[in-house]
Amino acid sequence: MEEIINKVELSGIHTLDLINYKPLKQEYIAFDLVPYLFQGYLLKEKVFRVDMIQINWGQFAGKEVILYCSNDAIVPYWAYVYITSLLKPFKAQVYFANQQDHTELIWMERVKKIDYSVFHGQKVVLKANTIVPPEVYVCATGYLMDQVQSLMWGEAGSPVMIYKKKKNL
Repeated sequence: MEEIINKVELSGIHTLDLINYKPLKQEYIAFDLVPYLFQGYLLKEKVFRVDMIQINWGQFAGKEVILYCSNDAIVPYWAYVYITSLLKPFKAQVYFANQQDHTELIWMERVKKIDYSVFHGQKVVLKANTIVPPEVYVCATGYLMDQVQSLMWGEAGSPVMIYKKKKNL
């Protein structure tokens, strides 16, 4: 009986699956300012500061925290800055979002932090997945272009060529 040869493995193609960087709901905390606004729409500075001091910010230690306002209240920028200043001593990674779906924001930040140098001079395929938003692929592609010999899309067994570095003559 003949041994089965994995041609994909022999090709030297590395797969980058961006779905692995998607944050799960339990991996981050969304902090909505609405409960701390007077009637859900007005920030009263004195009351707001008292409310913020009473929060146990230690519960956010080492977490990814999204600051947002879930309604159309006009929140002064200093409020987000103030909350960030309260979170930073607890080593929280703080983000701001103006929408309620925060997954893409954290996903993009995680993709920016990938060590793309491991792909230097390599053949890389970005694994296709309809769950991964286009902006996440675009972000990763920008970083990969600085490193890879060739960039492909799809599956390692039948990729679509996207980019191939020109050889120096």
